[in-house]
Amino acid sequence: MTWRRFPPVGRLAEVALATTAAAAGTLVYRRFFATDDYLLALALACLAGGVTAALGHRRAWIALPSAVAGLAVIMIWGVFGGSASAVLSGLDGSWNRLLTVAAPADARGELLAAPTLVAWAVAFSSVVLVLRTRNALAPILPPLAGFLFALLTVGNQAGAHPLATAVFLVTALALIAVRTHRGTADGAVRIERQSSRQVVALVTAAGVVAAGTSFGVLGGRLLPLASGEHRFDPRDVLAPPVVRIDTLTPLSQLKKQLNESPPRPLFTVRTTPDSATHLDRVRTAALDTFDGTTWTANGTYRVAGSHLTVDPALQHRRPVTAHVELQELAGPYLPVIGWPSRLDAPGETGSRFGFDPDSGVVVSTVPTSPGFGYDVTGETYVEDKDLAQAATTTPRSPPLPPGVPEAVRTLAASVAERNGPFARARLSSLESALQVMDHRLNGPPGHSYAAIARALAGWDVGGGYAEQYAAAFTVIARMLGYPARVAVGYRLRSGEDGVFQVTTADAHAWSEVHFEGYGWVAYDPSRNGGDITRNPPPEAPRVVAPQPSPSTTTPVPAPRLDSSRAAAPGERGFRWDDVLDVTLLLGPAVILLVLLTGGLVVLGKTRRRRKRRDAPDHAARVLGAWREQLDRLIERGVSPPVSLTFHEVAQHARDTLGDASNPIAATAELATTAIYAPEHLDRQDADRAWELVALLDAELYPGRLSAARLRAALNPRPLWTSWTVARRRRHAGENLETGRYR
Repeated sequence: MTWRRFPPVGRLAEVALATTAAAAGTLVYRRFFATDDYLLALALACLAGGVTAALGHRRAWIALPSAVAGLAVIMIWGVFGGSASAVLSGLDGSWNRLLTVAAPADARGELLAAPTLVAWAVAFSSVVLVLRTRNALAPILPPLAGFLFALLTVGNQAGAHPLATAVFLVTALALIAVRTHRGTADGAVRIERQSSRQVVALVTAAGVVAAGTSFGVLGGRLLPLASGEHRFDPRDVLAPPVVRIDTLTPLSQLKKQLNESPPRPLFTVRTTPDSATHLDRVRTAALDTFDGTTWTANGTYRVAGSHLTVDPALQHRRPVTAHVELQELAGPYLPVIGWPSRLDAPGETGSRFGFDPDSGVVVSTVPTSPGFGYDVTGETYVEDKDLAQAATTTPRSPPLPPGVPEAVRTLAASVAERNGPFARARLSSLESALQVMDHRLNGPPGHSYAAIARALAGWDVGGGYAEQYAAAFTVIARMLGYPARVAVGYRLRSGEDGVFQVTTADAHAWSEVHFEGYGWVAYDPSRNGGDITRNPPPEAPRVVAPQPSPSTTTPVPAPRLDSSRAAAPGERGFRWDDVLDVTLLLGPAVILLVLLTGGLVVLGKTRRRRKRRDAPDHAARVLGAWREQLDRLIERGVSPPVSLTFHEVAQHARDTLGDASNPIAATAELATTAIYAPEHLDRQDADRAWELVALLDAELYPGRLSAARLRAALNPRPLWTSWTVARRRRHAGENLETGRYR
């Protein structure tokens, strides 16, 4: 029986599968964006690209403008909320903004622009390949590229990777199975009975879908694969657009604030009376790097939206919401509660804050003025009965520098010897041991090894306050193998109806240790939470070790970020110009890559043409000319079935191209002779075959300089069609001796 052409419903099924495969990549962004609102814009982009490509696939000059118009509508109203003027500025640098934002990100137009454009391009190109090619794998390449783009954008951030992978595998393999079935039906025009290979192909594809999905979704959860923190993340190599903010380490400014008289109001914290019972402090900075003299922050600050990444170790938690209103607080560090999970400010939050997802520290990227306020929701750990036996996480702290004083070693050994193996018991014992030591404020500032040793020496020769004891606790905790850091902030006390007025007298420092399930747990080694004796007894002699003056304290960057552009004096904030500089560098690189790819295609086709023309015998030259004409047909989108004879191919080309294909009919006669009677060919016949090749070029492309000729020269399809044709020929049981082409 003769196979019928694939029914229209089959074509529609292929278009639907291609569009769905393109949309599968958009699922990767789930949980990278804070809400699922982004899905509507990306789904509409896939739909617009697929529909416009399907409606105008026979006329490219109609399809492409229609698709661009549909994309413009989605960009203006679906992404930028009706602001046409914001489209170009949003597209410019959108890719870089994606790589500098802290996840989960708000679904803002400037962040959605690049994924929307990619989703549209992927759907459009995939459907075009469905309708204009016969290759079973070609339409899968654009969705695969879109999927990889989404994975690269998300990096090691959270996402719905198993769901996206399952959807992509199912739709891609189903599309391959359908196109394989249709290709066999269209190509085998003289098969006497229906082959069972189509059924075998469909069953095999279904098995691959089931196995791939099961392994990807279930196996990925059971096997000991790498966790997200081990994946490559482009954010690690692209510096965020935050200019450098040089400031003294906040710990060195603690004594200066405590000595201000009268205390200066800094900010106000307003929360509900119920929440106020769970609050005793706010944190501004977290210092995790120690060089033996100074504690500094080693954070990387990303653009922060309304939603912030929560420490995954913080499972036993409760949310607390408060409103913070600044008065005379100097930046850049902003007060937060626990680990901040949400940050809202009047107006656009997008580039106002920077956030370090590794430490939970928030910085202001623009100058703040009195009266500026924001709402912050923080996740605070719940101190339940399980905390006593909780284990600390893997040490994430840099090693201590050499030179630990003997007094520190002695106290560390004592704590380890007198307590059991549980970290909570050891650290609580260390906290108590430091709280009973002498606390005084009028000693020299500093938190170096020498300052810590002096504070541990006792009342007659030393003593200290929160700066030294927080540093001592953190050093000893790290010596015992626990991930610890110094936290700097303010105590909340004397609150009425949930309102706390924070002044310089509330400045404080404490230690934090990271526990599984609880995140950073606070330890306050200062007596009574920091209440100290400001003046020692007059009869107590003091022996003070030399300390570096505050003026020599090493300045450190508040967010430790490099910027290629220097900020003006007093200027700080996000510099999108720095981001756009990277975009301008990527643009020429992409253009160079396109030119290089096009050059390689032209070079490959030229070398193959020369090899065919310089074949060793006349019959090989004639067959080379025939194959060259077939390449011209492929460049025009005409792919005759592999089962046709030379003359049938010529008739097929005439039905498609009309009189322009006349040279193919003449070459078909010579190619038939080259197969069955090669001894009858001479040099004149071989030269004639190549003259017909030149004549076909002139018929197809009358102008020597035209867009169609250039597009044909850069078309790579003839280079990778040979192996496809050979595979189809083997599949149909044909060879050159049968008289079929090639």
